[in-house]
Amino acid sequence: MLKKEFRLNKRKDFEEIKTKGKLKNGELFSVLELKKEQRGLLNVKVAVIVSKKISKKAVERNKIRRKMYLMIGKNMNIFPEGTRVLFLVKKNILDKSEVEMEKCLRKLF
Repeated sequence: MLKKEFRLNKRKDFEEIKTKGKLKNGELFSVLELKKEQRGLLNVKVAVIVSKKISKKAVERNKIRRKMYLMIGKNMNIFPEGTRVLFLVKKNILDKSEVEMEKCLRKLF
């Protein structure tokens, strides 16, 4: 699991990223990215959204979320400092491994 200091958790932050963020589409997930360097924020903040459209079973959604956070934690050095990132997972991620998810992440950043 990702440390609390690197996770997005405020509704205000989610809404700000959704309105002002820049969308990048990948094969397995899309990324909404917002650079917040003007306030002197250095930590990267990340959240993963897995919709019920992906899977009706909470077990599968949580499994995907855990894999994503693990992969993100290993690759934190990819993100620029002060960035807020929201991952929107797509349906074709169900059968993919962590290696394939990493390749998709590296293509986007």
